[in-house]
Amino acid sequence: MKFLPGDRTAWISAASGAALVLAAGLAALFWPDESYPAMKADCHREELFVAGGTDVSLKNQRRALIRKWNEGRYPDGRPHPHATLVEVSDSTDLQHSQIKAVQESGSCAYDVLIMDNTWTAQFAEGGYLRPLDGIGDLGDFFPAPLRTGERDGKQYAVPFNVDVGLLYFHEGETPPTAWPGLLSSDIALQLADYDGLTVNALEAVWNDGGKGLLTGDDRPGVEELRTRVYPALVRLTARARGSLGPSRRFDELKSIDAFASGTRLMRNWPYAFSSLASEPRMRTPDGGRLRFGVTALPGRTVLGGQNLAVSAKSPNPDAATDLVQYLSGTAGQRLLFSCGGFAPGRYSALGLTPDRHSPADVNVQACSALTGEPPGPGETELPDKAQLTQLGRAVVTALGRAEPRPVSPHYSTFSSTFRGCVQKIFDLRGADAESFARAVDRSLDGEAASC
Repeated sequence: MKFLPGDRTAWISAASGAALVLAAGLAALFWPDESYPAMKADCHREELFVAGGTDVSLKNQRRALIRKWNEGRYPDGRPHPHATLVEVSDSTDLQHSQIKAVQESGSCAYDVLIMDNTWTAQFAEGGYLRPLDGIGDLGDFFPAPLRTGERDGKQYAVPFNVDVGLLYFHEGETPPTAWPGLLSSDIALQLADYDGLTVNALEAVWNDGGKGLLTGDDRPGVEELRTRVYPALVRLTARARGSLGPSRRFDELKSIDAFASGTRLMRNWPYAFSSLASEPRMRTPDGGRLRFGVTALPGRTVLGGQNLAVSAKSPNPDAATDLVQYLSGTAGQRLLFSCGGFAPGRYSALGLTPDRHSPADVNVQACSALTGEPPGPGETELPDKAQLTQLGRAVVTALGRAEPRPVSPHYSTFSSTFRGCVQKIFDLRGADAESFARAVDRSLDGEAASC
């Protein structure tokens, strides 16, 4: 049975008419031209448009949060301006190219952007974003994710959801606690040709001799790329051509399907927990207990996630900032975690504070306690409070080991070059240490290169 968390077909068909037209147009065009409707948006409108990827949260909690905004009012009684979520694509690479094309054109189509946290440098330097002034409680955000929204001393974005690598295991399994044991196990990784390959390869490098390289603002030299990064990828190759071979076809969703079908372990993001909890194969026959657990990925992990920013061309920048404040606030973050499976960007959403934030201090509620909507007759709420607490503790533990991907206006060029070289190394197609090091070095300057 093919695993489709939350029935993705139903998600897409349920989109509003306006959002569906925009999303379909974007999905069909890698680089929209001037005929694309978003390029000719009404710049005198009051409605807000939020552009991001496909809502993969359980029960479409992002859309639900937008609906709550639409139903709400300001303290003085004024209704919130109506907001529409435009789901651009379920591919991070396509989201980037399509949203960038619209922003680069100077279009006023979008007010709020849901961005991968690697886009800040490029979008801020390109003049696509407004600095976020007036966002309250910045100290309540986890510091590392918050820093991904900074550029040149200004805060351009705040966390919407945090991603860190987690290790999923079947009931009865003892998960490995060290990186070598992880890679020698029956595990589903994400090694298909997209940014997931970059993420998984970086984690392999950081945990096998390349700690501190290709992360953040620190740029390794050609010698370090040749002598520390390349050998780690060569050591990964034997497994990629052996036990990890199936993972070369996997993205996140295919990994989830492989895990649900019996693969012993899986490396994936936090949202996979609630997706698996809704899968009948991952529950006991009576539906009353989950048949899997989760813990932090051993060793270093990539700090992923998505941020919220205000478009520099928004016709309604103040209202857009209010919407960012709402979506990133504690109440919304709690709903996204407990009901949607997205790890929050705020301490308070996990019952923590900046001064009290050990994994043991995580205190969360089940979805029904937040919404006031208990499960139906004969239904068991999964994940429940205890299981969400396990997930929250895994996230907090992994955050303590998380590293950002390279911070660069040229991240997209780096990612495509890096993973292209990794594939050649996997395939034994002549990607030697010298060509690898020089290609990756050039890519960090925005120069397209290949091994």
